[in-house]
Amino acid sequence: MIGYLVAGMAVWGFAGWLVDRWLDSGGIATGIGLVLGAFGGVFIVVRRMTQ
Repeated sequence: MIGYLVAGMAVWGFAGWLVDRWLDSGGIATGIGLVLGAFGGVFIVVRRMTQ
């Protein structure tokens, strides 16, 4: 379960970092990516626990 959370944050955080490098936005997209990855990881864990 922790793997889903860590993997989600890693993948979406990396995607946000790439967007930051592309747009030179100063880390905002990385933060958004980390939050979205954490939300997605929690969502997947909760969904698997309720099935």
